[in-house]
Amino acid sequence: MLKSVVGAAALCGLAALLLTTCNLLQIGPAELAMFDRRSAASLFMVALGVLMARSRAARLWGRLLTALGGFFGLAALLAPNEVSPAISAALVCYGAASLLFLAPRFGIGQAAAALAFLPSLGSLIGYLLGTEVLFGMPPASVLLATVLCGAALLGGTAHRGAIRVFLSNTISGRFARKQIVIASLVPIALAVFFAQLLPDGARPLALAETVASMIVIAWITIGATALVGRRLDIKRHRAEAELRSMARHDALTGLLNRRSMNSALPQHHAEARAEGLPITLMMCDLDHFKKLNDEYGHAVGDDVLRRTAQRVNAAVRDSDLVFRYGGEEIAVLLQCGPSDAVRIAEKIREAVKARGRRAGDEGFPPVTISIGAATSERGRTDLKELMAAADDRLYAAKDAGRDCVRHVTLP
Repeated sequence: MLKSVVGAAALCGLAALLLTTCNLLQIGPAELAMFDRRSAASLFMVALGVLMARSRAARLWGRLLTALGGFFGLAALLAPNEVSPAISAALVCYGAASLLFLAPRFGIGQAAAALAFLPSLGSLIGYLLGTEVLFGMPPASVLLATVLCGAALLGGTAHRGAIRVFLSNTISGRFARKQIVIASLVPIALAVFFAQLLPDGARPLALAETVASMIVIAWITIGATALVGRRLDIKRHRAEAELRSMARHDALTGLLNRRSMNSALPQHHAEARAEGLPITLMMCDLDHFKKLNDEYGHAVGDDVLRRTAQRVNAAVRDSDLVFRYGGEEIAVLLQCGPSDAVRIAEKIREAVKARGRRAGDEGFPPVTISIGAATSERGRTDLKELMAAADDRLYAAKDAGRDCVRHVTLP
């Protein structure tokens, strides 16, 4: 949807540019003769600036050109006999919106651009009700060019601010789109209905101006509400993501926890069995960890666990999963055969044992790790048997004097 809106905005800007160019060259339908050159020049600058702003290289100059067109609109507004007040007011809003986009203040800028639709909307309602409104009734071609410029300006920033919220597939976005449609169509329908009830010869001037103002105010209010809703949605999603992360990871080491292991292990084992691929489970246990806790204290023990987790994570591949199984035990799940399993296990053992060069490593006691690994070459071994085999190899490593790797290959 976002790409469609941005593409439509480019077409609107191009159409506005062509329409104003026709007027400047005095070609086209006779109605364009009522489209004065000053209006055409200002709208031409706005349309050209909007199209230039779509290019990153020319964005600054495009915004400034649009702002310049708005400045001419302000000058014309001070001399209302020169240019239609509807066009002048819209140009001023477009220029202000362009400067706000440079700030960048996209939400406020889009509100200013939406406010620019008030004069055009008032004129449109005036056409429907057969009466002039505060901003007059400019020729339909002028009205069309003004609306096209506004649509191009807003659509060109559809990836930012309130427009992005309207186009999003969130609850706030869907609700805001429904509100916009209702807030735009219902007041116009009611205005046309009540205009029919007026006495003959009465001009529904106040009705037209009131309806136009109500619609634009509703747009701005709905946009502000949608922005607030979007921010609340973002905060809620971040909080939910943080809770999900806390549920899956161990608070001390940052590794995946036992709950994640109970979920991931059956899934990866089933995939390996279905495709006939090897799968390896390693059970790693820090040697004499209870003695280390008793001698150095639990604070040092926690630091040792954190450092060990970091080194195990650094020693395995990106595709491997590392879990804190419980206490000082760490489990590693790998999609690899026996030779790679032994190589990675030895790499883990050496990484944990090595004295690091980082500041503070000299304060850590010497640490070693024992590793038991079991590989199912075609994933056919039952999951419980695979875990039991890895545990058995871990005990074999302990019995062999610790600080070593013991491995077994299963079918």
